[in-house]
Amino acid sequence: MSFGTMKNEEQYPKRPFEDQVNDDQRKYSRYVCDSRAIPQEIDGLKPVQRRILWAMWNSDARNRHTKTVKVAGLAMGYHPHGDRSIQDALSQMAQDFAFANNYPLVHGEGTFGDVLDPNAIASPRYTEVKLSDFAKDLGFFESLPDIDYVKNYDETEDEPIHFVGKVPVVLLNNIQGIATGFRCFIPAHKLSDVIESQVTYLKTGKPKKITPWYKGYGGEVKLSKNDNGNTVMSTTFGFKKEDGKLYLVDSPMNWNREKVVNYLDDLIERKDNWLKDYVDHSSQTFKIELIAKKGEEPSEKEIKELFTKENNEVLTINVITHEGKLRNFGPEEIIKRFCDFRKTHLIRRFKRLAGLEKEKIDRNSELIRFIKERWNEKVTGIKSKKEFEDKLKAAKFVYFEWLSSIPVYRMTLEEVRKCEDAIVEAKTKYTEYTTLQKDDKKLTGFMTDELDELKKKWDPK
Repeated sequence: MSFGTMKNEEQYPKRPFEDQVNDDQRKYSRYVCDSRAIPQEIDGLKPVQRRILWAMWNSDARNRHTKTVKVAGLAMGYHPHGDRSIQDALSQMAQDFAFANNYPLVHGEGTFGDVLDPNAIASPRYTEVKLSDFAKDLGFFESLPDIDYVKNYDETEDEPIHFVGKVPVVLLNNIQGIATGFRCFIPAHKLSDVIESQVTYLKTGKPKKITPWYKGYGGEVKLSKNDNGNTVMSTTFGFKKEDGKLYLVDSPMNWNREKVVNYLDDLIERKDNWLKDYVDHSSQTFKIELIAKKGEEPSEKEIKELFTKENNEVLTINVITHEGKLRNFGPEEIIKRFCDFRKTHLIRRFKRLAGLEKEKIDRNSELIRFIKERWNEKVTGIKSKKEFEDKLKAAKFVYFEWLSSIPVYRMTLEEVRKCEDAIVEAKTKYTEYTTLQKDDKKLTGFMTDELDELKKKWDPK
């Protein structure tokens, strides 16, 4: 071995191979959690979902249906993981049936699957999507200047680190994810329940307990503890009697039509129960007529004793916090943390808005002074715009650049009256915004009012 080779080897740090592998594994695991599998606690979105919404907001898909494949292409400008993963995520965001989304953030036109077969999604060439009205009413896009941004993967554009809505979206729609060493299962909840819990926390400091709920699902949702002390959510079959006939109308989570039919066939083949046959009338939702053996009319208890199969999911509410940490919380803790963060976000917004109103007051005040002091008449003896700006600056005008470019036709007493009216309006708003950012009681009232408005529109009881 040459002296030069030994010298190069000495430049590398000496570290056991096992330590290096463990460190690499830890970093990769965290990368998968942050970049793909685990949602953010504030907006409830995984990175691909956030980038999809951001791309839609900045395109025609904000207000009109656009080809899914085109929207996926736009999202690729922010998400460097391939078009297929974006198309799949986008299609799932548009799904509107039990166990998919209680409140879809994307509205779809075309075939996006159903509870009978969630995977029966048409090609993205044939489906269209746009931002849902619910996504807009959430407040995600109300104050984009008040959120933080980072550069996208090729550092050509900015993208938000997270949106800030009025409610913790992470609790509204079912969320599942598998990362290296971590998993995530966050059940869906009813909007009005989440809002009532938020309002209770804002008023009393203690959030109201909430339980999972799925739109369009008529079976039972049960919570229990397993041997490890973890909370388990179980979902069951649902039944309905109609015109003297018994129908199976709901299945447990992750049970598609094929699995349900196979289960019915097994029950009939056993011949040790009341079920003789079935007739499948299902179309988009379950409606399977259950035919009992002659002379038998099963009670509700006997129906449940036969259909004992359930789907069990261990609740694992792993989220990426707004501080950038991977944490596990209960629903009520998420509500507390969200409300506290929402307050800081609104204070930031109202500080900005108060600043804008203060600028309006100052600008209009200077324009009034500019007109009354007849500065337009002094222009004739000035050789250049730069000299005019310097004179205005010397006369203590702050907005001298703007004033030097104002056209002559605005130098009237009518303009003065307009400026005075604008000042009165701006002072009113300035006082309102300043009060909201400094008075916690007023800010809490603002938050409860916006929550009440959202609930009345989207989940009235």
